[in-house]
Amino acid sequence: MKPQNSNSTPHHSFSTQNSDIENESLESLLARLENEDSEKVENEDVSVNHEKLKGIITDLESDLASGKWINAFYANIDLKMMPALVKQANTKYPEMNLKLALTPQELVFSIKETINSGVQSSRFIVNLGGSRIHFAVIDHQTVADKTSLLLLEPTSFENGSAAMMGLRTKKALQDSDLSHYSFSMAEMNIQRSTSECGIFSLALAKKLYLESDKLKKMHTDNVNGVLSDPESAYLSSDKLDQYLPITLYKHTQSTKRLKQYVKANPGSEHKSINKKEETLFERFEKNLTLKEDKAFSVSTHKKRISEYKSLLKL
Repeated sequence: MKPQNSNSTPHHSFSTQNSDIENESLESLLARLENEDSEKVENEDVSVNHEKLKGIITDLESDLASGKWINAFYANIDLKMMPALVKQANTKYPEMNLKLALTPQELVFSIKETINSGVQSSRFIVNLGGSRIHFAVIDHQTVADKTSLLLLEPTSFENGSAAMMGLRTKKALQDSDLSHYSFSMAEMNIQRSTSECGIFSLALAKKLYLESDKLKKMHTDNVNGVLSDPESAYLSSDKLDQYLPITLYKHTQSTKRLKQYVKANPGSEHKSINKKEETLFERFEKNLTLKEDKAFSVSTHKKRISEYKSLLKL
């Protein structure tokens, strides 16, 4: 996923065509996020400028109400907001140990820094870097003095950006001097929209922390080399379903995908997944909309708005 063209829409509007998305540089993107009077202040952080942030939130809510969100591209603004969102998450959960890495190379540095600090459990949101924006989340646990690293891809590795993310991350780790580690990749295949990988990764990072005890078997199997087929580059979604708790599927955007999880975990359809005691399907129905005659959840788009609103409290 790439940033959109700044000439195609007015300030704070995110709708665009894919061809426009591919033409804008990151520098142009950041410049577009500045108000006309912001030239006096270099590198101003939109996330701490409440007036700009309120304007962005208003436009997000407008897109949601009008249906423009269906064809909109939000990954660029998520990239700009992510440092503040990660900071906010760590403030809410001090022991989550969440870090943001803007490239796979930066990820390796953060992992080494975390391990050398004696941290036994942590999470990382990593961006593809370069001219592309694509996020994934990595969960880390130390098992028997060995480092277990699990990359969870919100989409599918059939997605070009996701595949590139996996390859670059694996290579960055192989090229490092990190020792005694086991790295596995798994596709969750819960994302259907084009630009919500950042919000998915943030939401997953929080759940990975809150459900860390339920992930111990997966990490143990990872360090023991029995998590996935050695001949496979990654763990498929159907096999991943056998390890992950239902709460990690809260924002799944497809009923078909939800049914696949329930098939692998009989009885899970009756379990509540939030404070409102809603089941997976009840929550999906609550956030249901139709896109090209297909059922689609708008949950992550609402999640983006709530996350941005939380920054107003900083």
